[in-house]
Amino acid sequence: MKLPARFTRLMLNGFPPLFFNRIAITYLSADYQQMEVLVRKSLFNKNLQGTIFGGTIFSAADPYHAILYWQLMAHRGLATEAWLKSAEIDYHRPGHTHLRLRFAVTEAEVHEAERALKTEGRFQKWHEVQALDAQGQPCATIRTLVYLRLRNLQQVKTPEPAQAIP
Repeated sequence: MKLPARFTRLMLNGFPPLFFNRIAITYLSADYQQMEVLVRKSLFNKNLQGTIFGGTIFSAADPYHAILYWQLMAHRGLATEAWLKSAEIDYHRPGHTHLRLRFAVTEAEVHEAERALKTEGRFQKWHEVQALDAQGQPCATIRTLVYLRLRNLQQVKTPEPAQAIP
């Protein structure tokens, strides 16, 4: 399903698990190749030490690369299912301030995904994103493994069988 970037941003910003964790998309490029997410420190996401819960930081990195790929492929005419297959996080320091995460998918990665989907019907790739505090210092580094597969396997191009030479 092809969605306008503005609608996607508004829809996700109202999604309760993100909204109540004070996670918001502050920027989404019209071409779906870049996104910025803000985690606002608030009463809803502070732990006993007064810093942002680690789970909130992890949630802020969860769906976004998969959503970017899903829409990038939809805008290229490929109906896919996309999800986060695996993730890992390294915490560097407590989140005492709001945190920013910047997500990007390069044109080369888009072509790599499109090629894999058209030939194999699936694609997976690791991406890394940092949660930066107000001073630009990394509070956490998150690695996510995005997995995509075609909804309709008829879109996979299978090689033509070789013709027998008489």
